[in-house]
Amino acid sequence: MMKHICLILVLALAGCGGNVPAKYQSRKVPLCDNPRASLMDVPFTRESKSACAVAVAPFDLGIWHEAPYNSHKVRGAQTVKLGCQPLFPGADDCDYTGPPGNSQSLLMQFDPSVYPERAQVRRAVLAVYAFSNPQGLQEAQLRGRLNVGDDLQSLARRREIISAKSKSDQGWVLFDVTAFAARAINERRNSVQFEISRPCQTMDQAPVAGVLKKEPRLVVEFE
Repeated sequence: MMKHICLILVLALAGCGGNVPAKYQSRKVPLCDNPRASLMDVPFTRESKSACAVAVAPFDLGIWHEAPYNSHKVRGAQTVKLGCQPLFPGADDCDYTGPPGNSQSLLMQFDPSVYPERAQVRRAVLAVYAFSNPQGLQEAQLRGRLNVGDDLQSLARRREIISAKSKSDQGWVLFDVTAFAARAINERRNSVQFEISRPCQTMDQAPVAGVLKKEPRLVVEFE
């Protein structure tokens, strides 16, 4: 009887695991015994050949659409247009008479605990792909928090644009989050949140960032 019960439990667990998308599973990153790079298409250059560099995808990703009377989270979009945009009648309250625009932010959550507990972080970046106007994305505001309920803190004064080889108006923006990521890994946080937004200034040349196409990655170089 016990053998049958064990077999049922094993099959049930296997079935549950099969329903989880592979890219969102919390697969542990092994220790850096042999220097390697697993970058998931991010053009990241290691500072040391003896270090490892591993990219992970977010386990939760969405767009925060903020309008005067209709703020809500959006999921499943391919891209997000950051910054001010016209209000949509019937969706954002067409009777509103204040500032004529809505804004959108990119929200993402990562699990830093997948990295080794004894990892010595050399460098960490949040990599986001811009399908247009990478400069505008570089100038966007990046904020993050280590704990649910904490205030968001401004991050990444250092940013780097790496243009796409075939299209000069597209490319990756690498936000330096080394200190933030190192603390999250050291404290074994299993959920940290990032938010990318762009203050409303003009409705022209708003950067278009990838959400499900070229979705954001957290890349950590460690030893």
